[in-house]
Amino acid sequence: MKAINVAKYFLYKANQEGDLITNLKMQKLLYYAQAWYLVNFGKSLFDDHILAWNLGPVVKSVYDEYKEFRHTPIIFEEDFGENIKQFEKDDLRFLDDFYDQFSCYSAHDLVNMSHSEDPWKKAYKTVSQIIDLKLMKDFYTKLYEKNIKK
Repeated sequence: MKAINVAKYFLYKANQEGDLITNLKMQKLLYYAQAWYLVNFGKSLFDDHILAWNLGPVVKSVYDEYKEFRHTPIIFEEDFGENIKQFEKDDLRFLDDFYDQFSCYSAHDLVNMSHSEDPWKKAYKTVSQIIDLKLMKDFYTKLYEKNIKK
């Protein structure tokens, strides 16, 4: 799957629920969706690389798609309802649950969260700035296990 399909689903959900998503927030939602999908399913949600940019994780192809909106909410007028069929039922359930839990965070909350966590911090120091999926899976699995024990 491509990250743009997940992004469009999030925009579809936002439209349904009266939410607004900026490109900055979208980037962080994609990052955390990928992270928690890795933890839950042991594989990646989408194939695109996630880069460690100054303001946090970014999927460049999705960033480029919506960069015209700059800091304003993305206007999504596509009739995406028919495209939902491309998602497996388990993926839709995951994306719905994920969106319900993470949509309440502001873009800057999500930036601050990602900046305090190892996957972004380590990738940001590299030349490629590609955030390693194995590091994401390991980091967020440990975070999950730590929180379960509380």
